[in-house]
Amino acid sequence: MSTNNQLFDRRNQSNRRPGSLTSRAGAANAPRAGAKPKKERGIASVLAMMFLVLFSSLAAAMAISSRGNIKTAATHLHVMRAQSAADTGLAVASKRLKEAAGRFVVSNSVVDASYGLKLWNGNLSGTGSYTVLPPPSGYSEGSTPSGLAQALAHMHAADTATLEGVSVDVPTIGGAMAGVSTTEYQADGWLFTPAVGIELAPNPEGRPLAYSITYAPLKTSSAGTTDIRAIVTGYDFNYSHGGAPIVRTIMQDFRLAKRVSQAIASPSRIMIGKNVSITGDLGARYTDVSRTNGDPLTLRSDFFGLDPELDKRLKDLFTAIAASDVDNDNRLRVGHPVEGAAIPVDKDYDGDGKPDHAFADATTDGYIDEMDVFIRFYDKNGDNRVALSPALTAGTPAQSATPEFVTSGGNPIDDDLALLIDSASPDRNRNGIYGYSDTNRNGKWDAGEPMLDYDPVKTVNRDQVLGYRDGYIDKKDQYGKVRGTLIFRTSKQTWTAAQGDLSTKLRGPVRAPAGKSPMTFGADTNTLPDFTADTFSDSTTALKADANGQTFPQQVADQLGVAVSALPTYVETKAANSPSPRYLRVDPDSNLDGKPDNFSTAYFEKMPFNNPSYSDWYYRPVYENMVFRDAAIPQGTNALFRHCTFVGVTYVKSRTANTHRLWSEYGKLQMDSASGRPAAYPPRTIYGNDAGETNYPTMLPSSAIPPTAMIVMAVPELDKGDIPSNMTSRPGYNLLPDPLVIDGKRVVDTKQYSNNLRFHDCLFVGSIVSDAPTNYTQSRNKLQFTGATRFTDKHPDAPDDASLNPQSDDVADIAKSSMMLPGYSVDIGSFNSPPTQDVQLKGAIIAGILDARGNTTIDGALLLTFSPVYGQPPLVDSQGNPVGNPAMFNTTLGYFGPEDGDSESLDPQTLPVVNGQKIVGWDLDGDGLADLGPTETPTAAQLAAGATAVPFYGYGKVELRLNTSMQLPNGILLPMQIDAVASSYREGHP
Repeated sequence: MSTNNQLFDRRNQSNRRPGSLTSRAGAANAPRAGAKPKKERGIASVLAMMFLVLFSSLAAAMAISSRGNIKTAATHLHVMRAQSAADTGLAVASKRLKEAAGRFVVSNSVVDASYGLKLWNGNLSGTGSYTVLPPPSGYSEGSTPSGLAQALAHMHAADTATLEGVSVDVPTIGGAMAGVSTTEYQADGWLFTPAVGIELAPNPEGRPLAYSITYAPLKTSSAGTTDIRAIVTGYDFNYSHGGAPIVRTIMQDFRLAKRVSQAIASPSRIMIGKNVSITGDLGARYTDVSRTNGDPLTLRSDFFGLDPELDKRLKDLFTAIAASDVDNDNRLRVGHPVEGAAIPVDKDYDGDGKPDHAFADATTDGYIDEMDVFIRFYDKNGDNRVALSPALTAGTPAQSATPEFVTSGGNPIDDDLALLIDSASPDRNRNGIYGYSDTNRNGKWDAGEPMLDYDPVKTVNRDQVLGYRDGYIDKKDQYGKVRGTLIFRTSKQTWTAAQGDLSTKLRGPVRAPAGKSPMTFGADTNTLPDFTADTFSDSTTALKADANGQTFPQQVADQLGVAVSALPTYVETKAANSPSPRYLRVDPDSNLDGKPDNFSTAYFEKMPFNNPSYSDWYYRPVYENMVFRDAAIPQGTNALFRHCTFVGVTYVKSRTANTHRLWSEYGKLQMDSASGRPAAYPPRTIYGNDAGETNYPTMLPSSAIPPTAMIVMAVPELDKGDIPSNMTSRPGYNLLPDPLVIDGKRVVDTKQYSNNLRFHDCLFVGSIVSDAPTNYTQSRNKLQFTGATRFTDKHPDAPDDASLNPQSDDVADIAKSSMMLPGYSVDIGSFNSPPTQDVQLKGAIIAGILDARGNTTIDGALLLTFSPVYGQPPLVDSQGNPVGNPAMFNTTLGYFGPEDGDSESLDPQTLPVVNGQKIVGWDLDGDGLADLGPTETPTAAQLAAGATAVPFYGYGKVELRLNTSMQLPNGILLPMQIDAVASSYREGHP
């Protein structure tokens, strides 16, 4: 028996129990008696050896593989460390580029390739005024940098953890690195910086993880650059290949820019009323807070006043916000230990015996604000949204919904507010495509008008899916009174001490961007810059030069078909409703009684128009149905333009030297009851004693007045030239101002040297610019835009007609501003603007003070120039003494009522009702605007002539959206900025 069989047999036997039968396996393997044994070949040994070799090979392979994996993993780890170092360097480069750019406060606003290269290299001579601020990081520098490259070099020179022999040992500005594309990069002006360690060295002989930055100006045009490329290399010296460290290089471009950060920046008070939406920061520079109504900013709730029951709930919310809003955003955070605990408790407001859940988070944004209370009040079916009126749901996803924002009789409660909220933030998906084709040009989206961001695959409007004009007010609208921050020049302590609790002044949610405080106090001039009329002189001059069309009289005469010489005697014969050009002239005042020689037929109106507390009257020439191209309107025109089109740049001329104390008084008119027409005040001198008491009859002849009687004032307040020569020795004479003399002639009417214009139902295809008066005289230099006046950059009916669109050479200047009116008072709309009003302004809107009511959209920024100062004109009397209240001058957007001090408004609750409808007055001339107030009754003759009641149209809506990409006018001193170009990030060498 072979050894193997013997072993097997022994195993088999050892497995048998005594007395047992042989197992089947044993029986099968047992040799038969007499059989010849087979020859054995050591199969088990071979198999064992094979397994041994196999396992040895596998072990060796695994060892080799493991070693490779370990080496690969180690290499990858060091590559990632180098990548992390490069990422750190890019973050440093981004921060330092922004800091360096912010040090340069420049007046030039055309950041093109030529200016960009000069700013980078430091060749700023002849590019406007500029200031270089100290480094905000606090490091010392031997000299003020001349450009961004040098400012960055100074920053990098202050680094301490630098490595020698890696990049450069000191920041170096020089030529481009070898081998780069000369068409992509500038040949000079590169900044190379030392490598900086970002951790401790692993041992005394080693080097730490590090990065180095190279700043390369790109060649964005043959003239220069607007882009700087940061080329960052990360080093890991703890692992080398061929004696070299592991390195990774990444690059990203950064673009120079200059922009204003505030949607409104004003030195006078800002008043934001009902039905106003602001996207952007509000910058209030007004600081004279001790005055009556001296709040730098007033924000009114959009929802308060809609319903008395809703007001009760809002008052409880306002009380809670006043006590517990720790971050000043006019909201209460759900779950916050202070704000959340202050959310008003649930109670029964409507008296039905059940809690109303008035303060539930209907918008699910984690806050309780006015929007939540509004939705909970009007939401009838519990879906946390409010369906709008049928007029606003037509064609929307809410078309079949039961209207909720309506009265019990089904009338809309406030469609203007509903439309404002539902159409706010039109680019809901932020893809840069938004809006609609306004085919009927009524300024709002109507059913059937195509939306521009349309998805043909899903057959939906992308923005509408996200809530834009979907017929509901809900969480998708992300309502905020202000989507930005509130910035104040004054301190919170000073303001509160003077005016009390600020929560009563500022109402409505303030949705600040992430990382920013809703309110900032004590802002400096870099954060909130100063603007004056002089700030915009360069851009004003450029726009004036663009108004190079034919003279204004020539353009009028050509459209009337007469010679210019015929205009002084022109008599209009065409009917009032004629679509042809019409001209109603105003003759000179030859007898100096304040009335033109044709006063009996001349058109006149109150100023401000339809204001219950008007300050003056104006006789106006009327121009109708005319087209003016690059026209300069002469000073003293004081016209009314109806249904006119202004193409290109319209230049309003006025005398800038309006410094006489009585500039606004010369030529002032009052209504003459005898003639029913405005006329000059009769000159009268008021006498009194040295206490100023007027104890002498004013109609006595001068000889009857005691010689010791003092001249107290003249009515209207005139000058020394109005005092008889035999009275000049009387007390008080020397306190009167000298006469106004212009070109050697005494002037008693300054209207002929100013311009007070009204544009009604007009179309501006371009911009309007004015001279900048030295003093703010709102009753003389004022522009009013009423009716359906519109602004656009292309003619809506003839976008390709060269005669109805701006000249190509003027487009760049026009893009900077729709209105360049420094020092002027500007009124857009009125308390009861018709629904057809659709004023759309673009760019930087410049004015002394601006009021916007009715339906107005501003895509840009409001930059106001008039700073009211007590004791400076116009806040002085005829003798130069300080009078008045600086807080009475304000920029107003939206509705404010008479109780708020807005004398141009009416209280809708007290308006009379005619034929079942509230009215604001009576229209006597067919222009749709009230010529008589609501409490005045037209005569039988006026009714017979067609006087009609003007209905109350509602409050209108005003939307102001800051356009950060707009081109600013030159002259504004603002810090430069630099933005990362996200799509430019890439890995690898240049």
